[in-house]
Amino acid sequence: MESRPPTRYDEGAQCATKENDMSVRDKTRWREWAERLRQEMMTGLIPQVTKSVDTITEEIGTDKSPSVLHSSRFWSSCQAAQGANDTLVKAGFEIDFKPNDESEVDEVTLRLNSTWKAIMQGVLDRRVK
Repeated sequence: MESRPPTRYDEGAQCATKENDMSVRDKTRWREWAERLRQEMMTGLIPQVTKSVDTITEEIGTDKSPSVLHSSRFWSSCQAAQGANDTLVKAGFEIDFKPNDESEVDEVTLRLNSTWKAIMQGVLDRRVK
């Protein structure tokens, strides 16, 4: 049997590519942050928020480097729920962003998906009655 060095995937992470590499601890941080954010949005009846990448980084306490977090490639993989970067979509968010002139992402808009919007609408409908 051929010996090979272990990859992050072998060590329990979700994805073996360097840019999309996310430790179990980091994935947990992203999941917990996304759940808190969704709960805040539902409580406040806010269907979408726009946050700077720096604010997201600070709130999560992520291990990812700033260069990765400001890359459109990272946010594209989150938007498409690819590999380890599926956390935000699984938490019920649609993701929008627009790269700046240097092809970096400065802000991200997180919008509740149709399921969570329907739940929010049900709450609003009950309040009107």
